[in-house]
Amino acid sequence: MPADSPDHPAGWLVLTASERGAAHVAVRTPNQDSVAVEWTSAGGVVTAVADGHGHSRHLRSARGSRYAVAVGCQVGSEFADKLAAVAVSGVQTRPNAASQIADLAEDSLVPTIVARWREAVLADVASDPFSWSEQDKRRRDDDPTIAYGSTLLLCIALHDWLVLAQIGDGDVVAVRHDGTAALPVPADPQLDGLATTSLCGPRAIEDFRVAVVDTTQMPLLAVLVATDGYGNAQVVEEWPGSFSKDLAVLLRERDMDWLASQLPGWVARCASADGSADDTTVALLISPAGQVVRPLTPPGAFGSFGQGQPDSSSDEITIPASIRTDTVRTQTEQIEVRQMEQEHADLGEITAEWDPPAPSAGSDAP
Repeated sequence: MPADSPDHPAGWLVLTASERGAAHVAVRTPNQDSVAVEWTSAGGVVTAVADGHGHSRHLRSARGSRYAVAVGCQVGSEFADKLAAVAVSGVQTRPNAASQIADLAEDSLVPTIVARWREAVLADVASDPFSWSEQDKRRRDDDPTIAYGSTLLLCIALHDWLVLAQIGDGDVVAVRHDGTAALPVPADPQLDGLATTSLCGPRAIEDFRVAVVDTTQMPLLAVLVATDGYGNAQVVEEWPGSFSKDLAVLLRERDMDWLASQLPGWVARCASADGSADDTTVALLISPAGQVVRPLTPPGAFGSFGQGQPDSSSDEITIPASIRTDTVRTQTEQIEVRQMEQEHADLGEITAEWDPPAPSAGSDAP
């Protein structure tokens, strides 16, 4: 968003990156993740991330995730305008505003997203009917939307409010001012690492989880919204705390251009065979406070502010984990590496090196 001055940015900044997983490269399937960002007329921003299911039953899930983020941003922008109008009218009072916004999201935002996603999917089927080969992968009684199955993680940042809505797996991590992590979206006990709730599920509206954050009560530096390929690449289960600590230091020590240049490399590491090997997509929202420009710290001087300093002697905890002076490959180097990988894939070498097991019938399915 435009800034009034370098020290007082006017709104949230959003950085995004997406990478096809090594397992998908090996079997030559597309990146089934999607991400979209839309600025609202009310002065906020809407960010959506989606993960199309990998099981063969969801044979058009890459399209499903694209429809999910497009619909999510569209409906989210309309919701932000409605929210701004309500706030201006003075109907809300601060003490109970969060619960009012959450109720409004559950009653209006979520059902509209589900309805419009289904409409978009059914219109796509009408214009491009399933082929014979696609029909062979579908089950006899499958609703057409099953083929497009996708998760959705939505974040609406409007002035002092964050409205979060999620269906399916993935992670939303809020980074507080002191570098500690908050997980505002309630956990879903239905998620077991193999199956996930989905926009194509029969109870999609009920399966959404909604959270509202008042940033005047919980000041934030940033919010990470990521598909499960990111979290599954982490070394330890409690990675959000380490990630938040690391990012808080980076926001003090580095500028936004540097952070934007590094994010694609971090995501690529998660998507690699050394990470989760799954499609990985991230939207990193930086708050106005997190964007405050500070002098670039000379190489080797990380942690000089003394607070939130990472343990430089420890092994990597998050990706990126320990904060070092070295950086990821440049964009040119990344392109060269990808070209080499594609050449190897054409020769069948990658497939020979990476032979992922066939998914079970319930894998990544609603």
